[in-house]
Amino acid sequence: MSSANSTRRRKQPEQPSHNWTPCEDVVLVEALTEICVGGYWKVDNGFRSGYLGKLEQIIEQKLPNCGLKANPHIESRLKTLKKQTLAICDMLSNSSGFSWNHEEKMVVCEKQVFDDWVKVHKDAKGLRMKPFIHYDSLIEAFGRDRANGLGAEGPAEADEDLNNENNSVDFEENGLDEITVPSSVTRNPAHPPSARTRKRARDA
Repeated sequence: MSSANSTRRRKQPEQPSHNWTPCEDVVLVEALTEICVGGYWKVDNGFRSGYLGKLEQIIEQKLPNCGLKANPHIESRLKTLKKQTLAICDMLSNSSGFSWNHEEKMVVCEKQVFDDWVKVHKDAKGLRMKPFIHYDSLIEAFGRDRANGLGAEGPAEADEDLNNENNSVDFEENGLDEITVPSSVTRNPAHPPSARTRKRARDA
């Protein structure tokens, strides 16, 4: 066997795996939020080249001698967190039967609903009733990576949309247009009923 063939067959040394601790996750998410708020590293379609190195620097300052490197540790962990974050976002935004427990920070749904969903959306596997405490911060970091920078709804906004849909009153029997009754917190307070609608309501 030639030396060239021997070189091609030789296995590349594997990078040591790392089991992230809850404390390390907290520091990673804080570092990610920091570079997002800073305004330089975050762009519409993701992050600027070199952001992983910046995260490594921030984490090293907060956790000296932790040994976490941009590649493979930070890059691998962010891929996992992004996948889980967007999977939760999809469940809350695009399907009925899912809700968000704001106290426990987890997706709540019937087991059959979840099992049916996971058959098509593999990334959601294991996320039912699993605390995901960093969702609010991570959706701010990753939610705009889709649809050319369009933002994704968080759990509170998804719940609010559902409530607004259920707060409509049908006035057809009284000959009036349908009027939406605002909830205690509305997303578009700058759009009150038109003057014509208010007049028709008074005349009735």
